[in-house]
Amino acid sequence: MSDAFQGDVLAEETHSGRAWSLIILLALMGPMIGVALVPSTAGRWAVALVGVLAIGTFTMSWSGFHYRFLRHGVEIRMLGFRLRSIPKQSIVSYSIEPWAFVRGYGIRGIGSTRAYVWCNKVVHIKTSSGDIFLGHSDPQRIVHDLDRVMGHPQAAGSLPLRAGFGKGTTSVVP
Repeated sequence: MSDAFQGDVLAEETHSGRAWSLIILLALMGPMIGVALVPSTAGRWAVALVGVLAIGTFTMSWSGFHYRFLRHGVEIRMLGFRLRSIPKQSIVSYSIEPWAFVRGYGIRGIGSTRAYVWCNKVVHIKTSSGDIFLGHSDPQRIVHDLDRVMGHPQAAGSLPLRAGFGKGTTSVVP
């Protein structure tokens, strides 16, 4: 990474679903045992296809989502690929919220709503073009990093985060 670009990075966070990776591997064991006990060509092809998908899913959840907080916005990456960029000027507000298991994990969303989640805690970013949910085991860190992106002076030094940043509160940015 060049020094000029490195200067734009304010913070980096990773949100992985390593527990989900192990569950994926365990779920794959049943079909593999079944094909081993009753060998057939069709069964082998089916397990091979499911295995390739499971290995891909395992790799994505193990690696996790990488959030890069830059001077000009936020980048969401996975396996080195940029999934989404959120320009600083499009961020309207953000808040810590719970994420229900029934809403699912991984990359979620339809239309202008997207979620990048492997846990039950998210930071809900409202933008001028839709809603984005970033999962993290410590959502306060995401809020702090977003404060730095938005240029809030409290985030720049060693001062504590602004009062009122608890569960379900919102920071409206100019």
